[in-house]
Amino acid sequence: MQKLSEATLAAIGRMTVAATDLEYALASLADSPAALFAEPGAALRAARDASPPRADDIRHWIDGSATQLVQSQAALRAIWRGGRTDPALFDEITSRLLRCREALVAAQGLRATAP
Repeated sequence: MQKLSEATLAAIGRMTVAATDLEYALASLADSPAALFAEPGAALRAARDASPPRADDIRHWIDGSATQLVQSQAALRAIWRGGRTDPALFDEITSRLLRCREALVAAQGLRATAP
């Protein structure tokens, strides 16, 4: 792996924490935060299963969350293939992850952060 700057490592850390917090919010939709650590993707599946069929606004944010989680994983994996390593990329993804989390929290009245 290439050597990364301190700024890039910090941005990756922020992105990782934001992704985990988003997964916690998704798991909370299903009232099963334990699903968060059960297996990769479990929180997203639990949120989709728990979302009422007519709750289009919630489903929109769940689907958006799925997209942003994939983007965060892809950006991190791309480093090993010589992809972008500038902090701005990871900070932009972090911003979108947080926007999804905030929307889910607001829509469902969830706790704003993980314990």
